[in-house]
Amino acid sequence: MKKIIWITGASSGFGMATALKLLKKTEHIICVSARRVHLLDILVKEGALAFPMDVGNPEEIKETHQMIEKKVGIVDAVLVNAGYGIYGPIEAVPGSEMRRQFEVNVFGAVETIRAVLPSMRQRRKGRIVITSSSAAHISSAGMGYYAATKHSIKAIGTALRQEVKNLGVEVVMVEPGVVKTSFGETAFNRNHMEDGGADYSEQMENMKAFMMRAFNRAPEMTKTRDIMYDALLNSRVKSVYRTTRGSLSLNLAGKLLSANIYDNIVGFGVRKLK
Repeated sequence: MKKIIWITGASSGFGMATALKLLKKTEHIICVSARRVHLLDILVKEGALAFPMDVGNPEEIKETHQMIEKKVGIVDAVLVNAGYGIYGPIEAVPGSEMRRQFEVNVFGAVETIRAVLPSMRQRRKGRIVITSSSAAHISSAGMGYYAATKHSIKAIGTALRQEVKNLGVEVVMVEPGVVKTSFGETAFNRNHMEDGGADYSEQMENMKAFMMRAFNRAPEMTKTRDIMYDALLNSRVKSVYRTTRGSLSLNLAGKLLSANIYDNIVGFGVRKLK
């Protein structure tokens, strides 16, 4: 039986990769959304149905979901994937950028979930797959706002999983560590690491160099893509998938280490490996 699968943030990275695999390996109906409409053409040529949407606009999310239900049918599974990162000192990131980070990464994800839930509850079936991050468990200088959005997503996803467990709706969170996608390049185009003045300059310079090196040495996205594919389709799934070795170790570090030890290890690692 064909399923209707909706993927947000499908114009690049995990969203596009997962959509392409679904289009090539299955006969399911794949609906894709993103703000950068022209980048969805690659998926449309493979058979996807494009529904352009700015995930930072709650009304657009509602309208897009209504359009999908009207033109295609009720969504069986959704990959809540849209998101991006900004970096910089807590003091230096402009308020408008800070708010936009939450509007996309948190509120956009929530509105997407809230759009599909009524139909899923009514049918007593459905699956919500949420792209989270190892940053849901840790944070560091320069990535406070991005990590805060992922901490929020973890809390929301955990509560949601418990709320709909007996309603036939499954919630899955996928937590990659650093993976080689366009995410890093996009993030550093939006970074504010040089905006904090002399008091922050050395620390931010070290962190930026460290993170650039991490992205350059990161594994390909294949494993994470395959896990997202399985999370959308498999009959039995885990509640949480950690897709890289780094995501598992960071999760443990965040839980087991004291705050002082954690801060010292992060600071030492950044200075040594930048």
